[in-house]
Amino acid sequence: MIRAWKIKENGHCTESEQLARELSVHPVISTLLCQRGIKTFDQARTFFRPTLDNLYDPFLMNDMEQAVERM
Repeated sequence: MIRAWKIKENGHCTESEQLARELSVHPVISTLLCQRGIKTFDQARTFFRPTLDNLYDPFLMNDMEQAVERM
């Protein structure tokens, strides 16, 4: 099977350098975070240390009730 990689543009946002300093991470990491839309320290904290409030409701998935009944 041949897979084609989809390379995103650099995504280097102006917040990337500041985010790298605030998180004490390599600029590549902060660039990847920016590509995901994470541009502030608080957004990064939520991404790396989520709480149960940050999770999606699993019952929004198709046929989740059927899966629960089978289990």
